[in-house]
Amino acid sequence: MKKSEMLTAILVQDRLIRLNLSLLEGLLSEIKADIEESKILADACLDGKEMETYEKAMLVIEGNLLLKISEMLEHVYDLYEIFNFDITFLASVPEEIEREIERLDALNSINTKLELILSVIDELLLFEGESEKLKAILTPFRVYREVIEHSISFNKKVWDLVFQSS
Repeated sequence: MKKSEMLTAILVQDRLIRLNLSLLEGLLSEIKADIEESKILADACLDGKEMETYEKAMLVIEGNLLLKISEMLEHVYDLYEIFNFDITFLASVPEEIEREIERLDALNSINTKLELILSVIDELLLFEGESEKLKAILTPFRVYREVIEHSISFNKKVWDLVFQSS
């Protein structure tokens, strides 16, 4: 790999990792706010069986979704630290940088974790079938699902664009 291709590969990987970190931090923050907002909406709109279903959905959000996003955030931070250390440490050995980029496989690692988050959101959205009110309350999670799907697609497109040409 030429030096210019190596620099491109490093910069693309760096940006993809950082963009995904920002996405995850934003998701975590927004979902926490949505939990509080949905509690207010549920208290005002739901009763009986709908409230029971809502509480089950909240268990999925608080017990699984937030946990998965937090774990992924930690994983991507670790990946970024390793990436930065390796780039700094191996700067004088370009062929080792290329191998390290392949070994880290940041894109596939990130996209695999994003797909896990999608599966939790899909599980959550199964609760929508119970009522129109629940569907309305869970609307933000349909939006987050789309954002994550687009992020996975974006990651792949950028990676392919850069590495198919090199």
